Amino acid sequence: MTVRRAFGKDIPALAAIEASWPGYPAWGEKGLREELTKPDSVTLVAEENGAAAGFINFWIVRPEAQINSLAVSKDLLRRGTARALLGKCAEYARKSACSSMTLEVAEGNSAALALYASAGFAVEGRRPRFYNNAEDALLLRKALPAGDKT
Repeated sequence: MTVRRAFGKDIPALAAIEASWPGYPAWGEKGLREELTKPDSVTLVAEENGAAAGFINFWIVRPEAQINSLAVSKDLLRRGTARALLGKCAEYARKSACSSMTLEVAEGNSAALALYASAGFAVEGRRPRFYNNAEDALLLRKALPAGDKT
């Protein structure tokens, strides 16, 4: 598996990954394409056998990197794709003078919460009824000490 910066040609595959997850707060092709034009936005794609396996989008807002989206193809779950994307995000963030990474996740997304906990993220806040005025969002943070590889 390789992780690299996303290009315009990747957008349809990334949007398809988003769309395969019902209820996922998808940006769609238009939103993903817009992220490629923003100077502080970074989208990375993980490839396996030449096809998109997943992606991560984050903003560099020093002193932190804010993760906005992380999605993996359902066909390629539990193969280390999300962990590889988080690792590259952490690497990029450290090189961009960030000392932490933050994100929000639905309280009921147990698979994502397990991944983030195993990667060193800790809950530091909550947004009540944030998703569809029903489910809480948990705010997570991870410190990025020098040399951390997530």
